[in-house]
Amino acid sequence: MKLFPINQPTLALSISEEALHLVEVKKSWRKTTFQEVKRVSLPSGIVRLSSAKPNIENMETFVEQLRTLVEPLKTPISIALSLPDLCARTSVFDFSTFPAKKKEQTALLNWRFKQDLKLDTGQSRLSYAVYVPTSLANASKQENPEKVRVLGTAIRNEIVEQYERACLDLNLMPVSVSISGLDIFDLYQRNIQDILEVEDRRTTNPSSGAMFLFISHWGFTFFAFHEGCPSFVRTKAITIRPDSSHAPWDASISGSEKQENVLLKGGEDVQHLIDSPDLCNGDSSKPPYSSYTATKVEKEIMATLQYYLETFSQNETTPSVANLFVVSDLEHGHMLLPASEHLQQTAEVSGLSVSDIQVTQLSYSTHFNKRESHFVQESHIWSALPGFASLRVA
Repeated sequence: MKLFPINQPTLALSISEEALHLVEVKKSWRKTTFQEVKRVSLPSGIVRLSSAKPNIENMETFVEQLRTLVEPLKTPISIALSLPDLCARTSVFDFSTFPAKKKEQTALLNWRFKQDLKLDTGQSRLSYAVYVPTSLANASKQENPEKVRVLGTAIRNEIVEQYERACLDLNLMPVSVSISGLDIFDLYQRNIQDILEVEDRRTTNPSSGAMFLFISHWGFTFFAFHEGCPSFVRTKAITIRPDSSHAPWDASISGSEKQENVLLKGGEDVQHLIDSPDLCNGDSSKPPYSSYTATKVEKEIMATLQYYLETFSQNETTPSVANLFVVSDLEHGHMLLPASEHLQQTAEVSGLSVSDIQVTQLSYSTHFNKRESHFVQESHIWSALPGFASLRVA
C-alpha cells in the first residue's frame, strides 16, 4: 500500500530496530530484477518502533549509520522508504455504500478510524484501497457499489516525517513511503491466486478465501481475505531475536529450499515453498530462537487464527480446506510457525467445519532472479524482501 508515491525508484531503504537495509533493483519495461542488498547495524535504542510517537530516539547516530550505508551512492537520488507495520495502524472497514468523490471517501474513512479504533487521523497520512466482493462483480461497474470493503492505513505525520528528514539530510529523496507487510501482501497476491486456482481445480469444494501471515523481527501481520476482499487484519508486536548462543547458519538458497513447480493455465510455472523441512524444523540441536520466543510467537499466531475463525468464518456450511500462506523476512522465520497439528487443533476448537488447514510457505526467491543477481550476499537475501516489495508495488 503506497503513501503518496511520485515516481518509481530503483533503491529502497527498509528499517528495523537493529539495522538498515538498502535494496537495489534493475527495472525494465517488462520486469524488475533484484540486484543487491546492503546492511548496516544500528546500536541498541536508536530506533523504537511505535505507531503513536516518533521512532528515532537519536537522530545524529541514525543519520551517521545511514550515511555509512549510502556513502558510495551518487546523490541526490530517489528512494522508496519501507517502514515496519508497527509504525502504522491498519484496519478493514465494511461499508454498505461508499462515496465516489475522493474528499468524501477520506472524510468517511477518517471518521471510521475514530469510531472503530479511537484514533484521530487528523495529523496522519492516510492510504486506502477499495475492494468489491467477486460475487458482486457487476456492482463494481457502478459509481457507488454496495458492500464495499476498505483496507485503510494511517501513519502519524511526526513518525514518517522523522524518517524522511533523516533521508533528506543525506540527499536521499523518499518519493514513496509504504508499510512492509502491506507491500509484501500485495506482492504475493498474484502467486496466491494462482495457487488457489490450482487447488480449486483439484477439489469439489473450492474455497473462496484464504489467510496470509507475514513474520518479521517486530512480530507478525495476519491477513484474511474472502471473495477477493480483505476481511480481517491484525498486527501483533513481538520482539523476535535469534538466541545469542546460536551460531549463524549457512543461509544458501540452493542448499536450504525445497521447491515445487505448479503448472498453471497457459503453461506458466509458479515457484513456491511447501512444507520445507529445512525451514520448518531446521537443526533441532541448535534452535535459532529461544523456547520463550518460539512459544510466545506460536501462541499469538494460534490465538489470532482462532479469533478470526470464530468471529469471521462462521458462514461455511460444508467441510472445507482453509489455506494459510506464510512468508518471512527473517533467516529462519518459518521455524516460528506452529506445528501443523497445533493449527488443526485450533480450527477444531473454533468449532468450524474446516477439514484441514493447508499451509503454503511462500519463497522470496519466487520474485528474486538469482541468475541475474551475481553480487548478492545470500546470507542476507531474506532481509531484502520488504525493500524489494516496496519497489515492486510502488
